[in-house]
Amino acid sequence: SAHMTVLTARVAGCERVITCAPPFRGKIADKIVAAQALAGADEIYCLGGVQAIAAMAYGTETIAPVDILAGPGNAYVAEAKRLLFGEVGIDLFAGPTETLVIADDSVDGEIVATDLLG
Repeated sequence: SAHMTVLTARVAGCERVITCAPPFRGKIADKIVAAQALAGADEIYCLGGVQAIAAMAYGTETIAPVDILAGPGNAYVAEAKRLLFGEVGIDLFAGPTETLVIADDSVDGEIVATDLLG
């Protein structure tokens, strides 16, 4: 995600690039911080999900509002970005994540499809 969003924004010449990542045991995972920092993030916040989307779109006492929201998220994040479309720019209306299934002819395709659909 850092390469697809932070690095792309940096290469595009964005003046300010911020990121949010959900806490893991009370803080952002070190590898996520490293990836975001190496990609060129100016600000990194320990915040995830819809809360992060709202904070970036509207701003908080700590986070200044952004012009564009980009990056992956679950269905709730996708819906939040859809609702904010027009108030801030968004990257895209994201659908389900792509999934690759590796199976041979011994697997029943209908069962695999049912498992994927939940």
